[in-house]
Amino acid sequence: MRILIVDDDSLNRFLLVHMLEQNGYPDCYEAESGHEALSLAKRIQPELVLLDVMMEDMSGFEVAPLLKAQTDEIYLPIIFITALDDEDSLVRCLDVGGDDFVAKPFNKTILAAKISAHARTRELSKKSYEQNQQLIFYRNAVEREHKIVEHIFGNAVTNDNKLLPYLDFKLLPATDFNGDLLLFSAGPNGGLYYLVGDFTGHGLAAAIGALPVSQAFHAMASKGLSVFEMAATLNETLLKLLPGDMFFAAALVHVSLCGTRLEIWNSGMPDLLLFNAEGDVIERFSSQHMALGILDADEMGKEIQRYQSTVGDRLLAFSDGVIEIMDPKQNMLSEKQIEHWVAAQADVTVTELFERITQFSQNTSPSDDLTCVSYTCQSLLALEHQQTIAPIPFHLTFELDASAIKEGDPVQSVVNMVCSQTGMYALHARLFTVVSELYNNALDHGVLKLDSALKHSPDGFEAYFDLRTQRLAQLSQAEISMTLSFDPVKRSLIILVRDSGPGFDYQLRLKQASLEDCFGRGIQLVAELTDSVQYLNAGNAVEVMFNV
Repeated sequence: MRILIVDDDSLNRFLLVHMLEQNGYPDCYEAESGHEALSLAKRIQPELVLLDVMMEDMSGFEVAPLLKAQTDEIYLPIIFITALDDEDSLVRCLDVGGDDFVAKPFNKTILAAKISAHARTRELSKKSYEQNQQLIFYRNAVEREHKIVEHIFGNAVTNDNKLLPYLDFKLLPATDFNGDLLLFSAGPNGGLYYLVGDFTGHGLAAAIGALPVSQAFHAMASKGLSVFEMAATLNETLLKLLPGDMFFAAALVHVSLCGTRLEIWNSGMPDLLLFNAEGDVIERFSSQHMALGILDADEMGKEIQRYQSTVGDRLLAFSDGVIEIMDPKQNMLSEKQIEHWVAAQADVTVTELFERITQFSQNTSPSDDLTCVSYTCQSLLALEHQQTIAPIPFHLTFELDASAIKEGDPVQSVVNMVCSQTGMYALHARLFTVVSELYNNALDHGVLKLDSALKHSPDGFEAYFDLRTQRLAQLSQAEISMTLSFDPVKRSLIILVRDSGPGFDYQLRLKQASLEDCFGRGIQLVAELTDSVQYLNAGNAVEVMFNV
């Protein structure tokens, strides 16, 4: 420990040096005046100062604050050695920056004890200073990293600004980074897509998953993929990236060009609520799938929720942080309260909803990220843009025998081949739904001869799919063919699907079909998505047409 002794009496300095060396402090420096002390202190950086009060050039009262001013943030103990014993002088020793004092003639034992005590305090101050420096370095590094991440997020997680007039939304993160995610993009056919998602937890760890999701979402939306294809791709991506204890709850919504036909995939999010113009709930789109990043591809369901709404209906989606926010008495907001607010004011904005949420929580900071988005059904014709389609006709034929049928679903491959043609991606979402519907109807009802009436019983779906699996495993002789022809002059795409089954009374089925009852052959659903539908032969062939 470096000790600076400042005294204009050489005998006092000698005694102090001798006493300190005996007590294990050999690193002592002497100054015989205040000016010399200040100069020497700059060079040696003392760790403790023994300072005489009465000196000729400068008094200890003058030297002490100047010594303190030369030090860094580490505590520098100054012990006055003084012959003064009046109360005012002793108080002044402390007022000018001194930390202790010893009266002359000093008691060696007491002085040694005081030096030891202040040395311990000095060490604590030194450790504290070092820790503070480390914290400052860490804080600066974190701030730098946050700025880098914010820059990346600002450029990578982007949305289509021309959709802002169609969506009313607000996001409120619980920390600097949002674990909730809202993405929206126009489709190639003029409709729009949006995604509301919630990663496990919140903060940077949760938000980091937004980067691959955002890139994949916008790429798929630009190609017009169906919400199932989007969900499957995101699931595969997140399954590779996320740790086992992290997943992504998400709701994917596709709104058609007319602005009223909805396709929804809900995997782990709260119910999406569809209100009519009066504020009444007319449909709930509950989660039908596990959150993304959990199941393997072959374990995922394929069910998409579809609904034909009317102009003025309003679809409201929110993350679980909204309905789980608490008031000071630990009462949860709940979905019912949101329904009550909309029922009382059908045109309530998302900003107004958040104001009411704040009032409910009485400004309690949310423990989770909050996100809410509202879409009011309206014409999206303003988003339509003409696709440039390659003027080359094509004719694709796919013939599947029993072994090929048992290999797996060919729909994705068929749609990908068609949509690889320039300009065809505008049809992708509709094409995937139609081809999937036609192929599965040909397989289930034409080849496997399954009856949709099975699905009406309480355990019907399970019985239906058990029987489907059994008959598919036993299948030995069957054929399904799909032919897709494009005429660039007429700008029409014709799809013909045939199966080797006995057919059905399609005229009767056409009379019975409705969009709500789309089990069977889904004639009404196919008719809604195409420009014409025609059943041929005995009902085991169907031809549909798209005008592109």
